[in-house]
Formats: sequence, structure tokens, C-alpha cells
Amino acid sequence: MAVFKKSSGLRNEFLLDNISKSGSLVVSKTSENSYQFNELNDLDGVVFGKLSNPKYNENDLQKSIDTRIFELIPTEPPPLDDDVPRPVYNEVTQSVIDLTEEVIRLNTIVVDLTAKVSELEIVSESLRVDVDAQKILVASFENQLNQSNVKISSTVVDLQNSIQRGTAEAIQRVSLTARNQSLKEQNDQYKEILEGKQAKIAEGAKVGMDFSVKSVQKGEAQYGDLTYRARAKDDGNGQWINGPDLEVYNFSKEPITVTFEEAGQTLGSFEKIPSFTLQPKQTKLLTVKTIPSKIDDFRPSAGFTLLGDTEYKGSLNIKSQKSSVTLGVSIQKQVGTSWN
Repeated sequence: MAVFKKSSGLRNEFLLDNISKSGSLVVSKTSENSYQFNELNDLDGVVFGKLSNPKYNENDLQKSIDTRIFELIPTEPPPLDDDVPRPVYNEVTQSVIDLTEEVIRLNTIVVDLTAKVSELEIVSESLRVDVDAQKILVASFENQLNQSNVKISSTVVDLQNSIQRGTAEAIQRVSLTARNQSLKEQNDQYKEILEGKQAKIAEGAKVGMDFSVKSVQKGEAQYGDLTYRARAKDDGNGQWINGPDLEVYNFSKEPITVTFEEAGQTLGSFEKIPSFTLQPKQTKLLTVKTIPSKIDDFRPSAGFTLLGDTEYKGSLNIKSQKSSVTLGVSIQKQVGTSWN
């Protein structure tokens, strides 16, 4: 009894792979078209033969088989008559009735309007007769007017001359009155501005053409309007002698924009003051702030062999569109405990 090996016959994967690629060419034929069962040959147990593919007449085959399934074909509805649904018919009929009534109503209106047109034609004819009568009256009045014009022509010339003289005098009178009023208003305005200037000057302020500036704290008038005193050893820290608050007042009747600009030895010692706008009769209070590092840069001057108290002077220019005001600025550097 032959014993099949694990990889013999159709268990041989290699053989099956070759058969799938090359067909019967990989199989060695015997006279019986088979292999004997032999343990030493992996191809034992394979029997092969040719496969036959039957041929059919497909046209005749389709004729012999009824493939049309009538049960699945939907039933076609019968053709409908050209009928109009009753709701549509009723709606159209009612619209025809309504339009007929509307036509009757409009015909009645047309008849009424025709009658009114006739009445207007009669009135128009009557007005034409009145117009003709008026034309006759106008022609009569024109004749009378021509005769009157001839009589008063000389009077008209005299009247025109009088009117021209009177008009020239009136124009001159109005012009002088307007000019006088304008000068009076300008005088009042200048008077008001002058009074505002004088009032601010009396308060100790410096004035321009349209605004004034005053140092609010001014204890020592002999120094600048803004005076800052610091000891040399205090790293730029000190105290205000005059200042630091400023009062800016617009005594004009127009808004002004005020700007600030430093100059002189004290340039750059204070924080920049931003510009602002003042409305007429408006006052603004602002505070000037020092920059300690800049103040510290100022040193007392040396006299002979000793350092002495020193005052550095500059200015703060305040400007508007029409004028400017200059404030005196002083930075005093002190050596001892008191200013000398």
C-alpha cells in the first residue's frame, strides 16, 4: 500500500503553482496519462486529461427560453380625455362674469365722462366769448394808456431823476450805517479783548493778542516765571520756587490751538507739553514736570577754587495762530543748604 507524502500529488503547492501558470506542460505523460504512486516522486497521484467546452447556438437558446416577465411590467394608464376640472372651469367662468360686470360699470363711467366733456366744451365756448370781450376792453385801455403816457412822460423823467438821487442817498446811508455798525462791533470786540488783557496783566499774567499765560505759584518775582532749585548732591531732585502750574486763558472770540517750545540753556529739562485747543473764554491749568536726569546734568560753576551756586536760564515759548508769549525759565543748582 502506497503512502502519500505530505507534499505529493495535489498537496504539492509548487506543482499547483506551476499548473496555474503553464497548464499541462509541467506534467510528464505516461502511456496511461497518469503517474504511479511512488514515494520518491512528488508528482505521483496526479491524473490529467483534456477539458471540453461545449458550444451552444445562443440565438436558438434565447428563442427556447421566455425571459419576458409580464408580472413585473407596470400597467399603462388609459389616455385621458381633454376635460377641464370643474374647480378650474368654475373659477374661469366666474372671472368672465366679473369682467363682464366690470366692463358694464366702466361703460357707465365713460358715458358720464362724455356728458361732462360736453358740459366743459359749452363752458369753454362761453369763456372764449368772455376772452374776446376782455381783448376789446384791453385794446380800449391801451389806447387810453398811450394817451396818458404822453401826458406824464415829462413827469416820469423828473420822477426818475428824483428816484435815482434818493436811491443813491439811501445806498450811501445804508453803507455808512453798516460800516458804522461794523466799526462799533469791532470796537466793542477790541475793547473786550483789551479789558481781558488788562485784567490778566493785573493778575500778573503775560498776554498775547488772543491769550494769556500766568505762573500760578510765583513767590519770588526776581527769578524766572518757572524756577526750579536743586542741590548738586540730590541727583536732580529739588523744589519749585516759581511754578510748576501754568494757567492759559483764551480771551478772544475764536478757538485757538496752543503749542509749547523750549529754548536757551534749560532746553530739554522738562517733559514735553502737548498742544491743546482752547474755546473762547476757556481756561486750562497745566503742570510742568522736570526730568531729574536732565536736572542732574547741571552743575554749580567753579569760582576760583570753590563751587558756587549757579542759575541756568532759558525760555518757554507758548504760541497760538496769531501771537506768542514767552515765559522765563530758570534752573538753580545749589551747593550749600541755602541759595546765595
